[in-house]
Amino acid sequence: MYFNIQRFSTHDGDGIRSILFLKGCTLACSWCQNPESRSEKRSLLFDPSLCLSGCSACLEVSSAITRDHTDAVIINRPAVNELYLDRLKTVCPTKALSVCGEQAHTDLLCEQLLKDKPFYIQSDGGVTFSGGEPLMQAELVRDIAQRMHQEGINTAVETCMHVPWKNIESVLPYIDCWLTDLKHTDAQKFKLWAKGSLSRIKNNFQRLAKQAKRLVIRVPVVPGFNDTRAELQEIVDFAVSLESCSELHLLPYHTLGSNKYNLLDIKYLCSDKPLNNPELLADAQLYAQNHPLSRKQFTVKIRG
Repeated sequence: MYFNIQRFSTHDGDGIRSILFLKGCTLACSWCQNPESRSEKRSLLFDPSLCLSGCSACLEVSSAITRDHTDAVIINRPAVNELYLDRLKTVCPTKALSVCGEQAHTDLLCEQLLKDKPFYIQSDGGVTFSGGEPLMQAELVRDIAQRMHQEGINTAVETCMHVPWKNIESVLPYIDCWLTDLKHTDAQKFKLWAKGSLSRIKNNFQRLAKQAKRLVIRVPVVPGFNDTRAELQEIVDFAVSLESCSELHLLPYHTLGSNKYNLLDIKYLCSDKPLNNPELLADAQLYAQNHPLSRKQFTVKIRG
């Protein structure tokens, strides 16, 4: 299942790219900017600012939706089943209600992605798989990436690495660039904030580093989670130890996706202010660049 194709992107790999966003994630990071991607199933989003007073279109197709005495829409989310989602997908006249998620069909997705082939070729761009965690759907990624390679198109994947090794191994021949997250090196803190196993991620990194064509590590720098000099230096230490890691990107935390939590009726647990510590990022960049294990081709970037 996928939820978006973003065309003409220039931030998720080289050149001009199309980003295929797949549903489902194996982690639950507190700062996640795409919370609609967490579930493998379709998700219902509701924006009350777009809702028409007195409108009953959604109420007529789903008993899981009512209005209270103030005319506010009330959604009984556990009662919203697949049949209701089918009905709600097109019924709202203002798109206050929207359904996130479409069934993924390899041929149809390839047809969409290949529409921009001239731009990929001209700019040395290509197709990037994102999410959620795209390698939860490794078979789909493998089939599409293989088709892109047959067309001479570069491929990249954005992954948190928190998947079984067999998922990574199955797509390895068809991925040109791995854009991987390394969020922390402390297992207990990682489990608390991301609800995952750091040992699985580290083991996958060690195996991938021996085979990846190009490995880029990206570090989301999040207030209260990993925004200390010591924590970032430990992350750098691990990154530079990986033989095929050529780049490290430091990504300062922002809150651009926080409103999506309101649309999904989920509490946002992270800071309501973006990271504002350029000195910390510059220090981590300098540490990485001067690291005794750092290779000449190792690049460190601070990305917006």
